[in-house]
Amino acid sequence: MISLNSQQKELLFDYCMGITSEQESAQAQELVFSNEEAAKFVTSIKASLSPLQSIIPQECPAELAEGTVWRIKQTLRTSQVGLNELLKAEQKRKTDWGWGRDIFARLATAAVFVIVGSALLTGGKMATSYARQMSWQTKCGSQMAGLFTGLSNYKNDNNGQMPMLAATPGTPWWRVGDQGSENVSNTRRMWVLVRNEYVKPDDFMCPVTKPSCNFNCNPREYNDFPKRTFVTYSFRIGCPKTGMEKMSRQPIIADLSPMFANVSASEKELIVNISDALLKRNSPNHGGRGQNVLFCDGSVAFVKGRTVDVSLDDIFTIQNTHTYQGVELPASEADAFLAP
Repeated sequence: MISLNSQQKELLFDYCMGITSEQESAQAQELVFSNEEAAKFVTSIKASLSPLQSIIPQECPAELAEGTVWRIKQTLRTSQVGLNELLKAEQKRKTDWGWGRDIFARLATAAVFVIVGSALLTGGKMATSYARQMSWQTKCGSQMAGLFTGLSNYKNDNNGQMPMLAATPGTPWWRVGDQGSENVSNTRRMWVLVRNEYVKPDDFMCPVTKPSCNFNCNPREYNDFPKRTFVTYSFRIGCPKTGMEKMSRQPIIADLSPMFANVSASEKELIVNISDALLKRNSPNHGGRGQNVLFCDGSVAFVKGRTVDVSLDDIFTIQNTHTYQGVELPASEADAFLAP
């Protein structure tokens, strides 16, 4: 096991805090996958930060974020113009001051450079971060639209049937990555699209969470995604009896459910008790700001809550169910449930 250097530890710490760039996040994820000490380091940091998850997030209105970025840009533009005018005035002014005054003027000008430069750097980082989040959000939505194309092509090639796998009542739907002969995860029917080359393996990873390592194995050698980290979307549990073309605008794929984000197939059993805080939590894919949702008509929308229509149905839970053991099914087609 290779020891981590200080630079690697700093990268992993920033990654856990959610302040890394897309490239840095990919480097951190690859380091966690390949280094046991890195994995333990990240686990310890997340354990230390876990009490913060009990804090109920307050949704920031989109217009507030956009307005803030606009005001920052306007302030920076005004500051830059003022700085340019100041420098021009100083260049034209005759230097008939004494030696001490000249030094003072130089120091004052340097201070202006520092202040304005700091404002430019801070504002630039905020604007860049916001633009990066919007870019990932758009890429994620486009990727989901591509999955719908793969589903439609599969359906056209299979007499209008969606990917289905045999399963008996009470069969688990949460054991993602289990490669046994029994169908024990809801992700296996989506893996059918990968095995038959309708989509690529990494199409099921949100661009925000996508690791830099590539899937170099033969998909036909697997019965499911290799492990949980290779699928960061959640899928509708149960195939609607009426078929997609006859359904109302119902969700079929969404960003990773916060309910089962940390569940591992290596666990012997699943027991998830729903708390009020968990019910208010969005997908972790986009920093808790919301989630992209793919609907049965092929449209994609980024929603800032967990309901998608006037019925106020939570897409990540089953109605009147407060404890999950990984075998529950919705009672009707009107109760959308996307997991794991």
